[in-house]
Amino acid sequence: MNKVYIPVVVFIVLLLLPVVLSMQRNEGHFVYTLDDPYIHLALSENIAEGHYGINQSEFTAPSSSALWPFLLVPFSFLSSYTFVPLFLNAAFALLTVFLLHHFYGEKGLFLTIASIFAFNLVGLVLTGMEHSLQILLVVVIAIGVSAFLEKGKVYWWMSAALVAAPLIRYECLAVTLPVLFFLFFSGERKKTLLLFFLTLLFLCTFSLFLIYLGLDPLPASVYAKSSLVSESGSMSSVLGNLINSLKSFRGMVQLLLLVPIVAVLFSKKRNRIEKLFACSVILSIVLHLVAGRSGWFHRYGVYMWTFSLLAVMQLYKKLLIRYPIPAAVLILVLSADYLSGYAKIPDASSNILQQQYQMRRFVHEWLQEPVAVNDLGLVSMGYDEYVLDLWGLATPDAILGAADPLWVDSVAALHGVKTAIVYRDELPGIQHWTHVARMNIKPPLVVCVSGGVDFLAAPWASADSLKYLIDAFAKSLPEGIDIVVYR
Repeated sequence: MNKVYIPVVVFIVLLLLPVVLSMQRNEGHFVYTLDDPYIHLALSENIAEGHYGINQSEFTAPSSSALWPFLLVPFSFLSSYTFVPLFLNAAFALLTVFLLHHFYGEKGLFLTIASIFAFNLVGLVLTGMEHSLQILLVVVIAIGVSAFLEKGKVYWWMSAALVAAPLIRYECLAVTLPVLFFLFFSGERKKTLLLFFLTLLFLCTFSLFLIYLGLDPLPASVYAKSSLVSESGSMSSVLGNLINSLKSFRGMVQLLLLVPIVAVLFSKKRNRIEKLFACSVILSIVLHLVAGRSGWFHRYGVYMWTFSLLAVMQLYKKLLIRYPIPAAVLILVLSADYLSGYAKIPDASSNILQQQYQMRRFVHEWLQEPVAVNDLGLVSMGYDEYVLDLWGLATPDAILGAADPLWVDSVAALHGVKTAIVYRDELPGIQHWTHVARMNIKPPLVVCVSGGVDFLAAPWASADSLKYLIDAFAKSLPEGIDIVVYR
């Protein structure tokens, strides 16, 4: 009897529990655990109207994904549009559970359930980002490689996933390229070259699209969040990223996973194809450690953990079938950070409601004029006034310029910005603005680690006028949020 319904029910219960707890804590509001998904929602709304960017007056590429915002466009007309990433991600995660059950087999029931935690499937759904689809594609690739090892055939669905994965997240090149390397040296040369060409074609087409709009060839978020890209792959950035990777718990676990994979290379019982596959997985892990990241509420690096762990499962499948429960326990131990992340989902959602959602309320209902921020998503969604992004996702020049007071004043004055709602201490170029107020949220702090956001008035603006608005706004704040106005 097929017992796939068991992990499916487990997943649904594990998903509903933090959703209910979050909404209870947020007075009935559903809020994602990050502000970032609202950037994609804002961008998709504008794409539906024929504009690629956040502000209608300029083109920008704030999304970390080439394809994800376009996938949201067909739903942008819905009144419940903000729920679309939730339902899409839940569907992607459910399909992932089905595929994992197929991969592990009936005897691997506990492994499937453990993988729900180990691959952070619930947590990724509630970030509202593209990572649930990323994990689904990575699992499809891993199952495709398994099928190739067992049957010697490259299925069309694996080929499609290999090409699509980097379009969802650029970092998936660390999976696609090594797998293509494996297939090429396994004899599938024509098909591999075609897939490599298609992957390159689609990525280059998107880069040419950005260049046509007058932008850099990669999205601003890639430059803002990847030192390797922003420093043009310099040796210092490579070494720095590698050191940072190895310092993290996730990096150390990834390094530990190399041990059973390297052991395959020295085993006399392994055939050439298995050893070639092991080499490709080692290459994947190394590429991720050198160029990738981990953290950011447990969404970076999950793709590599998923791929490399499933690779180990494939290489040691007979052993795991004999000892599925100890293997499941070991997986959970090695995924302790994702387990802790699951427990923090309601707190993370509450953080976003208390900080970024309140910023949105102030800007949309009280300020109603151009504003500078460093958390772009909720503020920009559905807002007709100009939003100056000092973090650099929607204002790429801010990646360097936000440290320069002259640049900040110049660009703010140009766009009529008189108010900033930012993490003041993290932006040197705006600290000369008048510090009018600070809004603090109550612990525990999960995704808003600074605990407070600052309201600033530009040198050419009236601080008293801003204080008046904040005084009125403060009366509407829910319990647990403290706002201090400096007199």
